[in-house]
Amino acid sequence: MLKKHQFCKITLAIGLALGTSVFSVQAEENNSTDTHANQDVEKISILGSRVSSRTATDSAVPVDIITAESLTKGGFTELGQSLQATAPSFNFSRTQVSDGADLFRPATLRGLQPDQTLVLVNGKRRHTQSIFGISTTVGGGAAGTDMNAIPLTALQDVQVLRDGAAAQYGSDAIAGVINLSLKNTTDKVTGFLQAGSTGEGDGDFVAFGINGGIDLGDEGGFLNLTLELRDADGTNRAQRDTGGSSALDDGSLSEDIRWSQGNAESEFTTLFYNMMIPVGEAELYSFGGISNRTALGNGFYRDYDKAERNVQQVYADGFLPRIDNEAQDISTSLGIRGDFNDDWSYDLSAVYGENTYDFDSENTINASYAAEYLSNNPSASDSEIAANAGPTGGYSGGFRFDQLTFNADISGALDVGLPDTLYVAFGAEYRKENYEIVAGELASYACGASDSGSSFPSVIDSSVFAECGFQAYNGLQPEAAGTTSRDSYALYLDLENQITEDWLVGVAFRYEDYSDAGNDLVGKLSSRFNVTDNFSIRGAISSGFRAPSLQQSGYTAFTTNVGAGGVLVQSFTASVGSEFPTALGVDGLTLETSDNLSLGFVFDVTEEITITLDAYHIEMKDRITLGNGLEASDLTFNAEASAALAATGAVSANYFSNAVDMTTKGVDLIVTYNTEIAEGDFGITFAANFNDTEIDKINTPNDAIPESVALSSLSESLLLDGQPHERGTLTFNYSKDNWKATLKGNYFSETEVAIFGNDHIGLPDSLSPTGEFQDTSVVESAVLVDLNFDYQLSSTFSLSVGINNIFDVTPDELTADEPLEFISNGAFQYPLRAVPYGFDGMSYYARVGFSF
Repeated sequence: MLKKHQFCKITLAIGLALGTSVFSVQAEENNSTDTHANQDVEKISILGSRVSSRTATDSAVPVDIITAESLTKGGFTELGQSLQATAPSFNFSRTQVSDGADLFRPATLRGLQPDQTLVLVNGKRRHTQSIFGISTTVGGGAAGTDMNAIPLTALQDVQVLRDGAAAQYGSDAIAGVINLSLKNTTDKVTGFLQAGSTGEGDGDFVAFGINGGIDLGDEGGFLNLTLELRDADGTNRAQRDTGGSSALDDGSLSEDIRWSQGNAESEFTTLFYNMMIPVGEAELYSFGGISNRTALGNGFYRDYDKAERNVQQVYADGFLPRIDNEAQDISTSLGIRGDFNDDWSYDLSAVYGENTYDFDSENTINASYAAEYLSNNPSASDSEIAANAGPTGGYSGGFRFDQLTFNADISGALDVGLPDTLYVAFGAEYRKENYEIVAGELASYACGASDSGSSFPSVIDSSVFAECGFQAYNGLQPEAAGTTSRDSYALYLDLENQITEDWLVGVAFRYEDYSDAGNDLVGKLSSRFNVTDNFSIRGAISSGFRAPSLQQSGYTAFTTNVGAGGVLVQSFTASVGSEFPTALGVDGLTLETSDNLSLGFVFDVTEEITITLDAYHIEMKDRITLGNGLEASDLTFNAEASAALAATGAVSANYFSNAVDMTTKGVDLIVTYNTEIAEGDFGITFAANFNDTEIDKINTPNDAIPESVALSSLSESLLLDGQPHERGTLTFNYSKDNWKATLKGNYFSETEVAIFGNDHIGLPDSLSPTGEFQDTSVVESAVLVDLNFDYQLSSTFSLSVGINNIFDVTPDELTADEPLEFISNGAFQYPLRAVPYGFDGMSYYARVGFSF
């Protein structure tokens, strides 16, 4: 009997195969029509309002609509990177040497967590990742939506609702909602071929995308398909290090660059579809896709003389362990919508989404294998030790998450004696979620080939015990493997009325119940008042919530992190309800709750100039965080917790908890100016986000637990200062005849975190050449300038060329008084965490577009 996820995969594969065969026959017909795209013009503003005739400019809350053309302008091929360059309230931070972050990056809105922004596709909830960032990264512990799994070529537009919307759309919508609308054009084939590189001559990439559609019948049915491929070489901004080798004294520069810092070598393949078939008076619709991505990341270089981590008989000069990440996303939906009558309509749908994430370790070793062999064979030769040192790579484990959602939505209009029609929408939702941890192979986690449960003296130094498991990504153990699941249901009601010609009021309520985390009833009141024909005030007040994800409540694993003194230590993340967090008074996770307040205005200063300004104030209670590792010295106040830590065999352990109450406040400002110059169209857009987050309270389960245990200084610094407090873009556009040109400046304010500062590493200041190490890690503010030219070669082909970061701006290089410089033996050139604009510097590209 087929399992549910197998059935969905087979159904999707058959549908895509049939669709591809049909498409290949019809693509030769060059009759271009945008009929279906035009039908959606009045519906793109459904985000934030369930009234189909509402537009973005007359909504009660701020909604940005970003067209497909804007998304690809600047040579972007990844959705997350494109949104960061377009919407300043959207952040897409880069990080390095942090397990899976070489493949996924945290996507955040208004400085909150990745899982506090809800992502929809065609108005339906998108599934999240099965994995989250480690605790020492931006968005650590939050399993958000993988934005880069969705091809830009498939998108008609992106709508960004910058306002709390849990009362309308459910859990995760505390910061806002991003809706991705898929193309539905027919009898038209568009696409591109793009190549580029960096100013340093590495990071060569090529990308290809094609989209096309056909009519299904003569009643408006359609099938639209997208294929997209990307292949990118890695970049490396690391430098020669002074770690020494078997032939080189410590302190001498290595002959080669042995460490790695930069973008990973990666590949991406995806196939998406969007379709609709009329069935009588109704419409049967379906959409979805499959995406596969790989990236080859790395850990810290393992020096040749580190007895606990290396086997010199295998790696005489040390080694750089590699992590081969692979992620696959599958999604498919099926629904039917139609009208009961002229006033009322319905929409019934089912959406399935699945994400799998697997780790393979390469160029690594389990040092305890050779250690056990030597312990049992004290007279073994070097060649014998090398032959019995175990594998140098293998499967380290993986994660699975799937989500099945059923929705029933009804909307319509009532005449209840008010001056204008009362618009009503109500519905129900049921969701089933499953989460699984898959153990790695024996060598990835075992203590010796016998998996004895305890390690053995190192082959390099018998006074040091060899570490168990693969280096860089310690394998997931069988004890951590398992599955967990939950379900939830929700009921909602939306009301909207034009009280007067100038006054719009909307009310929304939603009740949601989770089988593992409780229930909540939330509401929202929104309004817009037209003071004059050119000036309107808008605002909203709402309550919201976010349920703890299964990834948070069901996760447990061993990892290798940097500890005090820059020493790599094994850490353990304890699952919710297990002995370690329970000993500290945390026996479960509850709902995060929020109160959102927004107020702003829309001002059409002239026919050419428009200003929108929206201020927001978000108070969150019981925000879920993944704490940093607690060691035995941190737990002297609690004997039970100390014993639970000792039982894990790890040096430190952490856990999820509703650790903190916080307030985030800020302002979004957008100014546009459009005019005509020299018979061409000229436009200027200034967009900015200012935000600040403060901690109101640290939640300790009881008075006996210090606040520093509930929320460490490392986690606090990432929450408060890990993302820019100010972001801005200034864009100049000019087009005339067949030419278009774009000049854009991107501003990022500085970030400052404790991670890899001396507050984290704790090196003696006497080791610093300046007599004192820096306490924090800072990425300075920067302005990146991009320049792009487009030329329409013919009715079929266009050419785009551009340079991004034209002035080759990078973070300031590490100095000798920074701990990261010291512990990497001078190898790392830039900070590793909270880097909003990357390490690579200038890049350039050329793109050929086609449409026929």
